[in-house]
Amino acid sequence: MRNRVVSTLIAAALVGGTAVTVAAARSPAPIPMRVVKSPTCGCCQKWVDYMKTQGFAVTVENRDEFTALKRANGVTQDLQSCHTAFVGNVVIEGHVPADLVKKVLAEKSATVKGLSVPGMPMGSPGMEGPVSQRYTIYSFDAKGNAKPYAVRN
Repeated sequence: MRNRVVSTLIAAALVGGTAVTVAAARSPAPIPMRVVKSPTCGCCQKWVDYMKTQGFAVTVENRDEFTALKRANGVTQDLQSCHTAFVGNVVIEGHVPADLVKKVLAEKSATVKGLSVPGMPMGSPGMEGPVSQRYTIYSFDAKGNAKPYAVRN
């Protein structure tokens, strides 16, 4: 059976590459993302694992301290969470849902430096549990000026 499937795929590729082209169109290249987090934070790792399932190619840098990195990238104390990610020219602070990361990347705004979910709200990606709370995702500029971007339950 396996040989028949392989033969069919090879034949389809030889007949015009349609099968190969369709498969490639359905699977976009993973989006590179670098995450800086504490080596002991379990919820950060859960968020990393979630982002991998959402089409991101995540590399992790474990650090015990990275507050200066946050401040240098516009993440104020009010916006701060437990991990900081970098994807393209965008900073992602905390448990931001993957669809909003993709949305902000597609928008290519010259004024948005990043997105943040301050704190660690229950129900956000990586913080799943029996109770979910309503939380706000903020966009912010390079100086840390923030405004609501989206709300999730």
